Amino acid sequence: MSLDLAVKLQKKGLMLHRLIYVIFVLQRVAVQMVYKSLPWKNTILMIIFIVLCAAMEEVLALFSSFNNLYALRIIRFVQCAFSSIMIIFTEDNTDSGTMVLALLIMFVVDLALTFDITDKSYALISAGALGGILLIVLMIKMTVYRDNEWMFMFFAVILIGLILLSEAYAFAEYIKYKDEELLNERRKFENIVEKNENILNMQYKLRNTNDQLNIQKIDLQRANKLIKESNDEMKVQEDILRHIASSFDVPNISEKIVDSIMDVKKLGFCAVYIKENVYHNKHRHYVVKSKIEEMEEVIRKHMEEIYYTMLRTDSYEKIIHEDLESDMTFLKDYNINSVYVKVLGDENDKYGLFMIGDSKLKLFDDNMSFYNAITTQFNIAISNARIYNDMRHMARTDGLTGINNRIYFNELFKETAEKIVEKKGTISVALFDIDKFKNVNDTYGHLAGDEVIKRIASVTDKYIDEHDGFICRYGGEEFVAVLPDRDLKEAEPIINGLFEKLCDQVVVYNGNSIPLSVSVGLTAYPEVCDDTEQLLKRADWSMYYAKEHGRHQLKVDDGTIEKSN
Repeated sequence: MSLDLAVKLQKKGLMLHRLIYVIFVLQRVAVQMVYKSLPWKNTILMIIFIVLCAAMEEVLALFSSFNNLYALRIIRFVQCAFSSIMIIFTEDNTDSGTMVLALLIMFVVDLALTFDITDKSYALISAGALGGILLIVLMIKMTVYRDNEWMFMFFAVILIGLILLSEAYAFAEYIKYKDEELLNERRKFENIVEKNENILNMQYKLRNTNDQLNIQKIDLQRANKLIKESNDEMKVQEDILRHIASSFDVPNISEKIVDSIMDVKKLGFCAVYIKENVYHNKHRHYVVKSKIEEMEEVIRKHMEEIYYTMLRTDSYEKIIHEDLESDMTFLKDYNINSVYVKVLGDENDKYGLFMIGDSKLKLFDDNMSFYNAITTQFNIAISNARIYNDMRHMARTDGLTGINNRIYFNELFKETAEKIVEKKGTISVALFDIDKFKNVNDTYGHLAGDEVIKRIASVTDKYIDEHDGFICRYGGEEFVAVLPDRDLKEAEPIINGLFEKLCDQVVVYNGNSIPLSVSVGLTAYPEVCDDTEQLLKRADWSMYYAKEHGRHQLKVDDGTIEKSN
């Protein structure tokens, strides 16, 4: 119990106590007057007891000691002790025993009110009060059988009734206070809950705000990523355009485009296929880049097939996701889930295939502008390369045969020979002449002779190209074949194979069958000739040696052959 409530209750009970003391004295005097045989000693003790109890309270009130819980408890304890002594040591417990017992109960209750209801000592006080009640029952039982019992019961009932009413009122006040205290605590709790709810609402709002900020942050990051990707794409396109403008080398441009796409888009693979004879290229051209090296060869093997399949089905652009396993089974073991394939070229000229893929699902459903721009740039590059190579081809090739002319050959041979010398390599040169070509012209006509020259050029060009060499039409019916990085031992079977292939040819012209025959001279650097500038000369000497010794044969230079007179 708080100090304020204890003081308030004790002060309210002070007037009641005085009234009870007066009644007690009157009752005791009345008893003494009625029962004159009672010893005055007991009456005096009783009155002294009452005076002491009243004096204690008056002193307590006079010196404001009600504000001290410990003083209150001591006074009430002393009063309880006095009451107990009076009950025990009075000679006749029946004359005023009930009155004293009532006082004892009153003091016990007042003492209890100085303690908090949750205090452990309250349990002890309550137990004492219960014992007192049992004692009251006992005392009442004793007084039932005495004379003039109505007089004692009258005063006892009045006294006990007053005490019960007053103490009930005191307890009601106490309970009311506790209710108010609990109500105040509840209000405080509700205020705390309300504040907590406000805090929770604020936290919720802050969380929503943070979520919105996070969403905005994510959107901003996504926007920044898109801007960066766009900038990277623009830089790549600008770089490719610059490269295209400065070069007509299609293989180099293809490499540049594929590398740029892989660097910017980080795809699983990127590949370009160009068929032969597009920009005067004799062979199919591939550029395949992938994170998985073994996948590059697999894609290379299938690109030409995909190109011609798309041409047959008039399908020039494809995005494949769900049907990937059925359409491109060769990719099923490489975790590729999105593929974009486009045929390169315009409506009238489809020349190749562009193909990209990645593990991400549905990667090519949108935002294909970058790849479309790249393929457009590639078409421009091919178109420029064609124009340039057409002009260069006209300048470098023989008008009749389409192979290298002598002017370009001299340039190409010099460049190749310098590289061979620089790296201390080997090079073989074969020079051959059509046997009795004048008789062909005289017998079948010059147009037939032209067909013979074109056949020789076509067969030689294809054969030597398969062995990484190059040829040219050196004179009217003379041809040169050059095999870089081949020594005499390696070159001889190749040139011998060419000799046999040429001599097996038969040109049919105007119903006439014209068999072919050639004489060939072969030499090599540095085995036979220690100066690359002497190679053509020594090959020519070897060829004339073959012609002078019966034609239709291959003569390999052994270093002893000299110029024929």
